[in-house]
Amino acid sequence: MAIITAEYAETLKQTHEGNPRWGGSTEKYGSGDILGLITSRPYMRTVLDYGCGKGVLKGYLAAHVPGVEVTEYDPGIRGKDTPPEGRFDLVITCDVLEHVEPHLIDENIAHLWSMTKVVMYNNIACSSARHNFTDGPYAGKDLHLIQEDPDLWRQRFARVLTDPKCSLMEYRDIQRRHNTGWRKRCVMIHERVG
Repeated sequence: MAIITAEYAETLKQTHEGNPRWGGSTEKYGSGDILGLITSRPYMRTVLDYGCGKGVLKGYLAAHVPGVEVTEYDPGIRGKDTPPEGRFDLVITCDVLEHVEPHLIDENIAHLWSMTKVVMYNNIACSSARHNFTDGPYAGKDLHLIQEDPDLWRQRFARVLTDPKCSLMEYRDIQRRHNTGWRKRCVMIHERVG
């Protein structure tokens, strides 16, 4: 199953290397949720940070829940760009899915679920990144290739995740005032049941 094109993966690598601030938002947007998921389920010992960026979450979790093994994957970070194998108690994306190539988003959602043992957490920006790609296959396009309303993300997940053992545990539509206007995000937490 293809989850990213080689040309786009190379563009992401160049973007990460050229911008030291890009790829470090997990602690800002998702760390409290993620910490709560782990501490409320002490049996969760393995975490996959899918689209880990600069690796901020791994350090955060090491400081707050020692003993949890964090695997990092990001097709845009050299050395972390080999897709992981196996399944993980908790699979996380935070500020990732809006960057996925639109024609491969369903495959990415299915891939995330296939690696989830217990819980899948997705925190998705739903508005413009306010920055564009400067080169590569998406030159001139917003860094957030997918800008869907939160409810459309919920519908997309429902359409892709048809496994009867997949239960939507929590859905949140979040609007925050930003210095450039209102920004939307959504959080979806799915749990494997039965």
